[in-house]
Amino acid sequence: MTVTENVSVRVEEIVADRLRVDSDVFDDGTPFDGEALDADSLDLVEIAEAIEAEVDVHVPDEDLEDLETVGDLTAYVAERA
Repeated sequence: MTVTENVSVRVEEIVADRLRVDSDVFDDGTPFDGEALDADSLDLVEIAEAIEAEVDVHVPDEDLEDLETVGDLTAYVAERA
């Protein structure tokens, strides 16, 4: 498994865990604020904190605001992992 694949799996697991949804209900194109995930800003901060703890990639709040989909977040983390 490549680093990008591993990061993708970890981000997916973190999003599913923090938002208490099954990973089957979203994909890279799913927006955080859409019906499937319905994440608010606090949810996103918790996801960012979990990513920092588990993947060792810091996602500053100002960057988090620009990440609209699960794929955006995955790409951001993969670039910095």
